[in-house]
Amino acid sequence: MADPLVALACGLSAAFLFLLLFGLSVYLLWRKRRTQTLYRGLIPTTPTIPRCTAPVLQTSQSSSYGSGDVPFVVPPQFKRTSQLNEGKEGREYAEEWELHPDLHTQRGSLTVGSWFPLGSIRPDLYQLPEEPSEWALPSGSAVRLWFALRYQQEREQLVVSLLRAANLPVWCQSNATLVKLQLLPSDDRRHRQAKARRKGCHPQFNDTFVFQVSNSCVDQCSLNMSMYTVDQKKHHLLGQVLIPLRHSELKEAAGEVQWRDLDNESDQPLSKNGDIQVSLNYNQSLHRLTVVVLRARGLQCSSDAGVCAQVSLKIHTQVVRNKWTTVAKGNNPSFNERLTFRLLPMQLDTACLTLQLQQPSTAEPVSLGIVVIGPFMYARGRELEHWNDMVSKPQELVRQWHPLGSADTVQGPQ
Repeated sequence: MADPLVALACGLSAAFLFLLLFGLSVYLLWRKRRTQTLYRGLIPTTPTIPRCTAPVLQTSQSSSYGSGDVPFVVPPQFKRTSQLNEGKEGREYAEEWELHPDLHTQRGSLTVGSWFPLGSIRPDLYQLPEEPSEWALPSGSAVRLWFALRYQQEREQLVVSLLRAANLPVWCQSNATLVKLQLLPSDDRRHRQAKARRKGCHPQFNDTFVFQVSNSCVDQCSLNMSMYTVDQKKHHLLGQVLIPLRHSELKEAAGEVQWRDLDNESDQPLSKNGDIQVSLNYNQSLHRLTVVVLRARGLQCSSDAGVCAQVSLKIHTQVVRNKWTTVAKGNNPSFNERLTFRLLPMQLDTACLTLQLQQPSTAEPVSLGIVVIGPFMYARGRELEHWNDMVSKPQELVRQWHPLGSADTVQGPQ
């Protein structure tokens, strides 16, 4: 009983398979014929190519475009002709050429081997565009610096492209120009240096530098760029730019050209003992107070004397920690050093910073000046304002100049 059913099933399967193959073959044959018919209607079997009756003409190289309209001549239309009237049209074209002998002068002046007309060059199309607004020179005596910043998040790298500077003083025209770049605050005390490719009041750099910065520390860093002019191996500071880094701003203006005018406080009056420039930052979550000693000016010492800065953290009247910078020479020394202290948030109202410039020696160090920066318990005026700005701006390095007082005038908390 099972054998007839198996035979019936096999027969039905074979019949279905046959019908399926037959239908597929018919469909493929129909599609092939339809495609051939379609292409036969689109592409002619015997294409006709019009014969170019106009000969290649030797052109004049003296014609040029003026300020008027560009001359344009429509060539004679090509007609599909047979070999019977070919000679007749050739004679007609020769007659037309005799009647209009200046036809060749209305073609292009640029030729290859003087026989292949290619058209004339329009000089106005090859003029360089005017400099964009970001390249505009600054007004007055300010020195401007152009650069571009780009942060590669996947590599944790800050790419700084130093482009050019402008409006340097006239006395810098014959001197070399240097720019020192440093990331602050940073444990790496080394700086990167770029030298201008040419001298003058508008030097160009076109250098690129890479700083390794983790994603979590970008918002806490600032880029410091100081410009110097070199006269007989002596470096004269022209000014500097301090750029606080923001992750969101770096992402929006990735690679765009930016400019800053150099910060030059030479027009401000100096104090009797000189001034010191300091940047402060307090990270409440890490309980970290960061002090960046940048530079000093107008010190009452010889230019060859070594100078260092002693930074002391005091709570009430007790000195908690003392730290020193490296020794720098000159009466306008540049330190650019970062010092950190541990400070709890509850101690902000009872702590202060004492910065003292000294000349280290084998005997007792010589004090050149001192300043106290802190809350209302210790400081007033500019020093109090600097401390309050540090507390209210936890994401910034707050920078400010402070006049130095005599060591005997500052004796602990006020």
